[in-house]
Amino acid sequence: DKAIRDGFAVRVEDLDPIPVVLSVVGESRAGLAADVIVERGQCCEIMTGAPLPAGSNAVVMVENTERVSPNSVRILRGVRENEGLLRRGAEARQGELILRSGRRIGLADLGLLAGNGKSTVLVSAKPSVAVIATGDELVEVEETPKPDQIRNSNSYTICAQVEEAGARPAALGIARDDLDDLRRKICQGLEEDILIVSGGVSVGKYDLVEKVFAEFGVEVLFDKIAMKPGKPTVFGHRGQTYVFGLPGNPISTMVAFHMFVRPLILFLLKAENTAPKVLEAKLEAPAKCDPERAALVPALVRFDGGQYWIRPAPWKGSSDLVGLSRANALIMIPRRSGTLESGQNAQFLLME
Repeated sequence: DKAIRDGFAVRVEDLDPIPVVLSVVGESRAGLAADVIVERGQCCEIMTGAPLPAGSNAVVMVENTERVSPNSVRILRGVRENEGLLRRGAEARQGELILRSGRRIGLADLGLLAGNGKSTVLVSAKPSVAVIATGDELVEVEETPKPDQIRNSNSYTICAQVEEAGARPAALGIARDDLDDLRRKICQGLEEDILIVSGGVSVGKYDLVEKVFAEFGVEVLFDKIAMKPGKPTVFGHRGQTYVFGLPGNPISTMVAFHMFVRPLILFLLKAENTAPKVLEAKLEAPAKCDPERAALVPALVRFDGGQYWIRPAPWKGSSDLVGLSRANALIMIPRRSGTLESGQNAQFLLME
């Protein structure tokens, strides 16, 4: 049992009537308990976190006392039994489960483990994730792109998403629209737990990724989805390696990762919850989409008056990173829903 405030450890039965003067028989502080027994008409000065002296059953805050002499104090306000203290076992009892398997260890969990003497705990191994960006138009971030080139942003956003999900990214750089270069990079990536290739998965002349997947014996489970953005998403496996082909457009890549890759990483980590967390808000403006596909629309969400309010964010399509960077959520529009009108409730995902 310990005090949760500075004051005096007392016997509640001695506090009737109030005020009352008690003899101070000792001092208990954190790390140095008072070796006394509080008897009738007595109290013990006590500091926050200090062990409760035997015989006492409550703590009066120092603000509710008045020192009469070095050895006595006037109690100005009464307390109930167990007030101002924390009983042994109040937070968790011996043998009680305090952290469940599958939980991601957070700051409070670290403190809890340390406080219970657990310096080493078993955790799931982080999956390794190879990341390849494809395309002759790509240059590295440090380079100045020509008019027909763009910087390789996908590798950085994907690697950041991989780390946030709890895995280890292995950036393999840019693969050109060349079969030999793709083969080298994909062969290297297939050594990891998960391989992600962004770009080159559509139906264009130089979209060669699925061809190389087939050469390496990747069993493709699907190669398109009825979702916008992210339609040309590919998923398969070769042995124990999971393989994703994600669209080249940055927003499509980020959304497809959140919806498909992140849940797989959490599954491999044996996490309790693997599905994206879906919330609900009231629309402040209409949200439109192609009725033939489910849609995830970049949006601005706020919390006011006990509920979420949401509106589509200004953006110019799947390559508009500026628009996405200003959004903090994605409105989920089910397939065949068409337009969701202002005032309707809509489901959404927070972008964290």
